Amino acid sequence: MSTNQSSAEIKTTETVDRKQLLHDLDQTERDFYTALASLQPEQVNVVPFEGSWSAGQVAEHILMSESGVPETLLGTIEETDRPIAQYVPVIESIFLDFTAKYQAPEFIIPSAGPHDQQQLLEAFKTERAAIREIAANEDLAVTCTDFEFPQIANLTRWEWLQFVLCHSKRHTRQLRNISEKVSRQTGNL
Repeated sequence: MSTNQSSAEIKTTETVDRKQLLHDLDQTERDFYTALASLQPEQVNVVPFEGSWSAGQVAEHILMSESGVPETLLGTIEETDRPIAQYVPVIESIFLDFTAKYQAPEFIIPSAGPHDQQQLLEAFKTERAAIREIAANEDLAVTCTDFEFPQIANLTRWEWLQFVLCHSKRHTRQLRNISEKVSRQTGNL
């Protein structure tokens, strides 16, 4: 009986974690979408200051970053021989430190544009739906081995999804800052 109780407790904990994960994915999707959609279409390609990206470039960067995630999550996997969330604190320390500035890896640097706001919004919704589907239905404890996260390691599905959350939180904040500056410049505050 205690074995069954342990299984039930483990299942309940996993379900609660998945439920929270799905909630967090939905929230970060809404936040990012709202931040991008709040701009006027003509503001999407405005660079607010030298050295910054436009809102369209931020959105393209997010799409480039997340576009390979479903493939990675559904690619080659293996059983995990470490805590499934071992690298989450590292991911959080990188992407949720808003004082730190990073150079994006070459393969996810966005184009100069121009970017179409509606196309970006639709592509983002589509990409997030694919990621959410995996988060809702797949074993999140396995390690994905097709792509090693730069300077960290092969991540579990759980860790990859935490990256999606943290990375989109970072860039949602960036979008809001860009929106504020661009709105002031164009007089649409």
